[in-house]
Amino acid sequence: MPELPDVENFKDYFNKTSCNKKIKDVLCISPELIKGVGVSDFKKNLIGKSFKKAERRGKCMIVLINKSDRKLVFHFGMTGNLSYTSSESPLSGRDKFARVIFKFENGYELRWLNQRKLGKIWMVKDISEIELLQKMGKEALLLSKKEFFDILSERGKIKSILMDQSKIAGIGNIYSDEILFQSRISPLRDARTLTEKEKGILYKNMKKVLSTAIKLVGKSYPYNGNVSFPKSWIIPHRHSDMICPNNKNHKLRKISIGGRSSYYCPYCQK
Repeated sequence: MPELPDVENFKDYFNKTSCNKKIKDVLCISPELIKGVGVSDFKKNLIGKSFKKAERRGKCMIVLINKSDRKLVFHFGMTGNLSYTSSESPLSGRDKFARVIFKFENGYELRWLNQRKLGKIWMVKDISEIELLQKMGKEALLLSKKEFFDILSERGKIKSILMDQSKIAGIGNIYSDEILFQSRISPLRDARTLTEKEKGILYKNMKKVLSTAIKLVGKSYPYNGNVSFPKSWIIPHRHSDMICPNNKNHKLRKISIGGRSSYYCPYCQK
């Protein structure tokens, strides 16, 4: 699932390609993924207008519309992506999963891709109307150390707490594993057992991993998911050799926490 670093780059990609271009038409190939208004109102509130700018909130992208009190909120689900291309370009390859297409007068279009149809696009006047955003916690990169430490005083496995969007916005399955691996902390640990030193290391690595990932994901654009992560990270080993990057004699372990697959090194992470 696209997480904070991915959506941050979706936002930048959107702003570079799709703002201040007059919308000629909107094709709703999968209308069931549009929420908040009917398809006819969705199109009516966009055709003839243009996008002003995109912002990110957690794993969501919020788009402001010029001369409109409406906003679009994109949730990318498990397989969401964006593709800005010529309107003459065929819907082939990854673009065959386009679910909504915004056609511009300049002959180009923005395709919102969602292979497994688990994403959504809301059109609302107030983003607080969306429960997902209403309950969202503070941004991971904006959390102060005190705020982070306070969150870790709560009961629960540290992996689950890092992924809880009502506590910390933006971290998902993949980057929570990486943050914990870099911090040498087991995902099975109860957050309340962490020492002050461990909490400080975790806080530092949360910021470092997310900031580094934003840059690395940005280098892969047009975004295709093939990001070159450091060999010292656990991410490249999750679905390949399952070997710990710290010690080739250590095998990674896959377990389920909160219904999600978690990868860690039981030797390095305590």
